[in-house]
Amino acid sequence: MGFKFSTFLCFICLCFSTFCHADITARLQAIEGGYLEYIDIGSGEFTIVVESGIDMGTQYWLPVMPELKKLNQRVIIYSRAGIGGSTNKSNVSLRTSNKRLKALLSALNIQDNIILLGHSYGGLHVRQYATAYSEQVKGLVLLDPSHEAFLSELNHLNFDWSQRDNQKLNKIMHQSAEWQVLQHQYTKSTMLDKGKISMIPTVIVSSSMEGESDWWIGHSTAGKAVWRTLHASLIVENPNSMHLVSSSVSHNIPLDDPKLVVSAIRILVEML
Repeated sequence: MGFKFSTFLCFICLCFSTFCHADITARLQAIEGGYLEYIDIGSGEFTIVVESGIDMGTQYWLPVMPELKKLNQRVIIYSRAGIGGSTNKSNVSLRTSNKRLKALLSALNIQDNIILLGHSYGGLHVRQYATAYSEQVKGLVLLDPSHEAFLSELNHLNFDWSQRDNQKLNKIMHQSAEWQVLQHQYTKSTMLDKGKISMIPTVIVSSSMEGESDWWIGHSTAGKAVWRTLHASLIVENPNSMHLVSSSVSHNIPLDDPKLVVSAIRILVEML
């Protein structure tokens, strides 16, 4: 089976859901001379703040909402600048995006007891936020999170194969500002936690599913092993953490198994 663009969208979390829920309304909050689109549901001891994959926002999570409602916690899902109904901005770096998120949470009177959930590229955002604003954050849930060392490790695995595939991805994704930020992280990581989540209670869920694509080195057996190893390395020094690995879900864990997402959140809450 040859490469299809829709397949690529799936494995880097760029599928776009048109699933609609009449009882869920996206709102707009004025931030920095623009707006951020967000969904605000539920209430409870903790606030679950959701960071999505590259170019994904509130609509991606609509099929997951029925399960998220069962948490009996407040859940905030938002679209970063330039995504969904959020105002486009030239600077979408991790640091700047996190400053916008902090402003959004402040406007919603959310100052503490935050659990950050990051899927794919959103995993980099929540790690950065948790380090920059540690006083607000109680725990992290990372769903198949991107890792700043992934490209470097794939280069070590098979340089020619890795470079060929990354060039192909760059051609496909050349219009995505967030993809460019990820490429910057690959070449010159600026992660504040230096690759170690040592103190914050954390649950990581990794996909070990084979065959998501038939060409990308990242989905080869060896590439998947590198992926899981990098995830494990994030919490190797963290005594209050858990690493779950599933072969039944693809990179799109939230869409493949919403119940697994909720289970990971509940496991984290029990740690707190």
